Amino acid sequence: MSHRRAVAAKAPSSAEVIVELSTEELDAAAPSSAGSSNPVGALSLEAEETAPLAEGRYDNNEESQKNMRTKHWLDSPFAVGLTEPTWLDERLNHSGRRQPYREDEWNADSSGCLCCSAFLCPYLGAGRVGNMAVLHSSTEWVEEVEEDEETGEQKVNRFTRPKLNCVMGPYWPMLVFCTYPLIIGVSGWAFIFGVLPGGLPPLLVLLWAVCTVGLIVSLALTACRDPGILYRHDTPPPQGENTWRWSEQAQTYRPRGSIFDPGTSHDTYFCVS
Repeated sequence: MSHRRAVAAKAPSSAEVIVELSTEELDAAAPSSAGSSNPVGALSLEAEETAPLAEGRYDNNEESQKNMRTKHWLDSPFAVGLTEPTWLDERLNHSGRRQPYREDEWNADSSGCLCCSAFLCPYLGAGRVGNMAVLHSSTEWVEEVEEDEETGEQKVNRFTRPKLNCVMGPYWPMLVFCTYPLIIGVSGWAFIFGVLPGGLPPLLVLLWAVCTVGLIVSLALTACRDPGILYRHDTPPPQGENTWRWSEQAQTYRPRGSIFDPGTSHDTYFCVS
């Protein structure tokens, strides 16, 4: 048995995506396609491009649905929980066209934000990682050092994996329809009734403008940044054998300090470090 550790390195955007799987999963999984400019979107939306979900692929067959979800779950390079493969699949659940993968799925979405993602994200071409909407992704090179326990020999393998560049959390409707309207509305009111009439020192106006623009940009960067989604590890690295623990929900080893975040309403549904 070999141990693995990976070190990320820069990669060209056109690099091939290779999903890291355990030995058993590699034997069962089919080869994946390469060359996608949006690897996460390609993984999440592959089913949408190859077969009609409502009439063809699932066909109300619960066993087939379960197998497809499980395969997509285990094929994911990220440490995520079991969810619907794509946002279109999630839409079919909420529209009542087929049964959800969990009996409590509809009740779990008490805020309605997951429903918004299910109905809007397919139109945006967004991929899915847990309950996060992936708006843009690329690839990065990874150097993997394998050490054989019997011979002690080491070899370095280089491959690529998806990198999340722009994501939106499960509660993005609150940001778009509540937080930003409040900020823009209050700032607009201050501009119309405070700045436009004049009489304020130019330095104060400049300070107000910089703070307002900085608030809007900083909030956007925070909301759309990868929160630290953990990649899936089928074995702990050699230096972390005694500190890494197995996560049953995400089917991965995770380091100390990382947690699987289901939340009270299945918020993000992935391991974050």
